[in-house]
Parts: sequence; structure tokens; C-alpha cells
Amino acid sequence: PSAHSSFAQERITLGLTTRNGSTSLPFVIAEEKGFFKGEGVNAIVVIMQNQVVVNGVVARNVDYGGTFSNFIGAAISGLPVRIVMSAMDGSDHYLVTGPNIKRVEDLKGKNFGISSFGGTPHSEAITILRKHGMNPEKDVTFLQIGGSSSRFAALESGAIQAAMLVPPFNNFAIKRGFNQLMSFNEIMNIPLGGLAVHTQKMKERPDEIVKMIKAVLKATDYIRTRKSEILAFLENKWGIKEPDVRESIYRDMVGLYSRDGVASDDTMKNVVQLVRDTRKSKDDKTLAEIFDWSFAKKAQAELKIK
Repeated sequence: PSAHSSFAQERITLGLTTRNGSTSLPFVIAEEKGFFKGEGVNAIVVIMQNQVVVNGVVARNVDYGGTFSNFIGAAISGLPVRIVMSAMDGSDHYLVTGPNIKRVEDLKGKNFGISSFGGTPHSEAITILRKHGMNPEKDVTFLQIGGSSSRFAALESGAIQAAMLVPPFNNFAIKRGFNQLMSFNEIMNIPLGGLAVHTQKMKERPDEIVKMIKAVLKATDYIRTRKSEILAFLENKWGIKEPDVRESIYRDMVGLYSRDGVASDDTMKNVVQLVRDTRKSKDDKTLAEIFDWSFAKKAQAELKIK
């Protein structure tokens, strides 16, 4: 076999925390609709805990990470990883609370469910609590629960009284009588989801990175332009039987997907600051030591994205 065909068979792992939810959608669509294959990469989505994704990429057992904040945290702590693509230009995380909690201040003394310490939901929660004059260290108890589906289940069981949830879980929660207090976008604009890689891969497999990004950009374009297929996907794969809920999820998330895979410096500064505040980090890393958009720009040029 030629070098090309044996390379095409090589399995590439992409670590995500869940197959459901808006941040996972471009990667899952790229896999299921054959966009990875179309670029000649045999990439498969593997579900694992947030921190396991980072550790896997650092140890080079996982090729790509599809999460964001944890990789920023890893990069500012000096680990050899970079973010090479941003999938969403805004956050579609919503603060959802128990039925008797009507405002942020009511969370005093309550349990707040997060994916993992230093993950995006944790950073967002801290920011919201501080904005409302609360002390995140003392006023709530953070519990590491896992992805959005696990946080929703913990909310339903009463183990936690608050969580940041992404569609469709915030929609499920509202239907069951929980309160949606706010969208994180009301607080600040941050990019969400994307691709992160080991710095060695940037040297060894630059073309592969570009192909991965092209596949994900094709998937986000598919999400934007094939509404009926995505609504069917939300019904079949996410199990959302109510047409009105599917419509509102689609409407909420479709505008957030990045057209070019590159986040603006302003939104990157926001998210880096958010991670620094969460981790109480005193690093001196520059933005260039955290992300590298050169691969996404090459992907844009090849796809002729203006």
C-alpha cells in the first residue's frame, strides 16, 4: 500500500467530554457525516472526563482535544499544548438553578455542579458569583460532576442546586420546573470549544491539523445550512421529541459557531483572564504561547472562506 493509504487508516483520536451538546456538535457531525474521512483523516470521537482529555493530549495518547478552558490552563502552566482552532465565538452556557432559587444571591450555602476544577463551567460560575458580590470560595460548594448530562442529572436528583448547562440540558431543565437565571453571554464574550494539540504534533503533522480544522469548518457550515437535517439529528441523537424545543436549541446555538475557526484577540483575552482568575495563576505567558491560528488560517485559505 502507498504511504497515503496506510496513513489514511491510522486512527486519530479526538477527546470530548460528551457526544451531545452544542460544543460537541461540529466534531460529531464531522465524524458522522464523513467530513473527517473526506479530508483523508480517520478521526474518531472518544468520550472522556475533561481532565483526561488534557492529560491524554499531553501524554500523546490522545491526538486532539475538543475542549477549551482546560487547555488554556494547561498552556499557561507551561504544558506543551496549543489551541489551534476555536469552534464557537460565544458561550451557550446557561446558569440553571433549583426551583426555589430565583436569583444568584440565593445560592449562598448551596452546591454548585461543575465539570472539573478549572474547566469552563467552573470559570463561568466564579465570574457570575463575583459579579453578584459573592465569594465563590466561601459562599458555595463546588462539586466536580462531569459533563452537561451528568450535571443535569445531579440537578434533578437534588445533589446540586445550580449548574452551568448547555443545550439541550438547559431546555430539559426549564421544562421540569428549574430556573434559567442567565446566559453567560450576558456577562462576557468568550470562545468555546475547539481543537487543541501537543506542540510536537504542530511540527510533525501540520497538514493533518489543517485537514482536521477543514473537516470541522465543513461541519459547522453543514449545521448552519442544513437546518432540517440538524433538527432531525437533535430528535434522533439528542432525544429531543418536542419540535419547539428543537427549534429554540437550533436558534440559540447556530449563530455561535465560528465561520473561520479563529477567535478574536479580545475574546481570547477574556477567556485567558477567566482561566487565570479561576486558577489564581501568576504566569507570564503571552497569547502566542496559548494558541496558534496559523493552521486555521491555512484551512480558511484552502476552503476559500472569506
